[in-house]
Amino acid sequence: SIPSIAGVWEIPHETNKGEKAWRFIVKQSGAEASAAILRVDGDTGALTGQYRDGAFVLSHFDGSRPARMEIRAAADGTLEIQQSGSNRDGTLIAYRPQDARAKGLPEPENYTTHTTMTDPNAVFTFSLPDVNGKVLTNEDPRFKGKVVLAIVTGTWCPNCHDEAQYLVQLYKKYRTQGLEIVALDFEEPEQQDELARVHAFTKQYGVEYTYLIAGAPAEMWEKVPQAVNLNTWPATFFIGRDGRVKLIHAGFAAPASGEFNNQLKAEFTSTIERLLAENTQRSDQRQGRRAAA
Repeated sequence: SIPSIAGVWEIPHETNKGEKAWRFIVKQSGAEASAAILRVDGDTGALTGQYRDGAFVLSHFDGSRPARMEIRAAADGTLEIQQSGSNRDGTLIAYRPQDARAKGLPEPENYTTHTTMTDPNAVFTFSLPDVNGKVLTNEDPRFKGKVVLAIVTGTWCPNCHDEAQYLVQLYKKYRTQGLEIVALDFEEPEQQDELARVHAFTKQYGVEYTYLIAGAPAEMWEKVPQAVNLNTWPATFFIGRDGRVKLIHAGFAAPASGEFNNQLKAEFTSTIERLLAENTQRSDQRQGRRAAA
């Protein structure tokens, strides 16, 4: 009598980030299940548990975002999700995507169009101190002429922890090909003197890319003024060798997001490889023209 609820669902829900719906991803094996809500800024992390007394009872506790859900399959094909913890008490209704479209319900946000640039043709600029107090700018030799991922992040942000682990892998793979990563890190004022949490963060994940201390979270819009609708933690700016932003990805779908984590990884790697190849292709074209002349 255990219902099958595995797969992707959509939850109509408006937020102050402009969202109209969230995704709900469920994995199930008999009475065992895990689930996560995926918002525009990232997922809740995986809640796990079992089916008992007519509902899947799932929970997790990772310090910063404890949560509990009771999920019941309704006769009309929807899911009723009773959630509690992390100031998220309340009931949500989830629909299969095809049912949501049939009812005219809004779709979740597009992660690659949520945040944009005020001027797409402008060079992305920054001038911020690193963890040792040395001011670095986008004109620094380590960034000039490179493909750069600029990450709006903070060590207090759970989704930023998830992304950092993946960025470490990308940096090891593509660094010798011309990729640089720079974290524009926003910490609470009390964290900025000693930077103890930043140092612990970079040590824990083996971060070798550049960390710049941008200010407090409330200063994000002042310190990154070229972005429009910048309101997710993290946000990843893909910058070409010409210094211009080619793509902005809002949030980070972690492994708990299942297929959306796979899609994100495919998008990140294909974008990086395309931007790395652009300079090589132009160089080959110039050499070909000189040879022809």
